[in-house]
Amino acid sequence: MMKKYVNGKLVDLTPEEIAEAKIAAAMEKSRPLTEAEVSRMLITAQINTLSVDDNTALRMTTFYPEWAANAEYTIGYKVQRSGRLWRCLQAHTSQIGWEPENAASLWTEICESHSGTLEDPIPYSGNMALESGKYYSQDGKVYRCTRDTGNPVYNALSELVGLYVEEV
Repeated sequence: MMKKYVNGKLVDLTPEEIAEAKIAAAMEKSRPLTEAEVSRMLITAQINTLSVDDNTALRMTTFYPEWAANAEYTIGYKVQRSGRLWRCLQAHTSQIGWEPENAASLWTEICESHSGTLEDPIPYSGNMALESGKYYSQDGKVYRCTRDTGNPVYNALSELVGLYVEEV
């Protein structure tokens, strides 16, 4: 039985309301799509074929497909999730629990590019490989990387002082 909320309470729909809902759903499925809807579908389907730098991709985040479970992703494929843009690091078939923010070995967030200089340090939020000689910022402090990490690190930069970074 289908239900609806009335004055904050969940109540059963009448047979007439169920019939109306079915007709409305059928009409929605058969109505012509708007030019904007078709354009959006085409853009979403083709956006990963474009060769654009990360800063340009960030300006187009809303056009990238939403991450979905049970989807096959290839290396470099970009998706959006919660308004953030992510790049696939390893080819895989997604599943619940492997959302980009929960699977650092599969996804990396695409963030605005920074030069990594003292004047334009790279904001650090974990899940990043550090490059020797570049500057990173976290919690209002700036750090200079003293040696490459090679792989993403997850610790706060303050915990990496003496190992990979020095506070500036």
